[in-house]
Amino acid sequence: MEIADIFRKAYEKQASDLHFMPGCPVMARMEGKLHIFSETDMQETDMEALFSILLTKPQKKRLEAAGEIDAVITTPDQFRFHFNIYRQQGSYAAAVRILASEIPEPAEISIPEAVINLVREPKGLVLITGAAGSGKSTTAASILKEIAAKEAKSIVTIEDPVEYLIPRGKSIISQREVGKDAKGYVQAVHSAMRQDPDIIYIGKLLEKETVLAAIMAAEAGHLVLSSLHTDRIEDTLQSLLVLFGNERKNEIQKRLSNVLRGIVTKKLLPAYHGNGQKAVYEVMSAVPEIQRMISEGRFDQISAVMEKKKEMGMQTIDEALLAAYMKSEISAETAVSAASDAEVMKRKMRIY
Repeated sequence: MEIADIFRKAYEKQASDLHFMPGCPVMARMEGKLHIFSETDMQETDMEALFSILLTKPQKKRLEAAGEIDAVITTPDQFRFHFNIYRQQGSYAAAVRILASEIPEPAEISIPEAVINLVREPKGLVLITGAAGSGKSTTAASILKEIAAKEAKSIVTIEDPVEYLIPRGKSIISQREVGKDAKGYVQAVHSAMRQDPDIIYIGKLLEKETVLAAIMAAEAGHLVLSSLHTDRIEDTLQSLLVLFGNERKNEIQKRLSNVLRGIVTKKLLPAYHGNGQKAVYEVMSAVPEIQRMISEGRFDQISAVMEKKKEMGMQTIDEALLAAYMKSEISAETAVSAASDAEVMKRKMRIY
């Protein structure tokens, strides 16, 4: 089996992920679904060929010592992959995310202008959320590329690993990788605050210490952009609070209400008639009314305010789904299944 040919074919077919495991055919995820991608099963020799493409000698040693490794590589023919190699049942397997050779323009992945404007705020916290595989990192990279191309900014990214190399444009960009350039997210955020940044991008908010560091950076007057694996605004806010327990709930709600500038939730859905995938976005801007709701923990009331503030670029996920359906970008079935309220979505479709 020629591993290099598998990668070329994956790029041609616009696959998002590849899975390699001895004794199984190569599997590829295309348009959100897994497909068999090779005529024969992977052998141990094929896995060795895969490792020769993906791993450096130091990384091979780390894999042998830890049993897994997560990293990004750019191959000589300019393919770029985010891979996770892990030990299972006495052998190694690999999941490989195929990264775009170029960062897409915002219009190419349907990013609303209101989202770009959130990152033009002089300070505060902006969150990009969505399920795993929805393209949060791609969205963040596209936004940062757009800002860097048009404005002179000092941008620091802190990632694990660095997925996209962002062109500097008119800006200066430092991209730091946790484990290679910095010991951890918290240390890197504190260090970034001393590097005269306009924008700090934190790849993941997984632990309360990182959340606190992000809030502190926003309170200090920086624009902080980060992401979470949540797919509803209410869930995003709750997931942040649950990290701190009841004893700090009121404090964190108050601090979030002061620094949060917006939450963008992305869904990646099957496009109409199987023409790839379509991105839809829920966009919340933290206007004073929503800030009060966050401070008081009334998260379930936020969507009602968003529906009344459309002129500010806000839209709920159901409004975004309905708009995509009306443009024949997604099917009725897809819109209903992805809606927060399926019955209301059906009624609106009948009206139109």
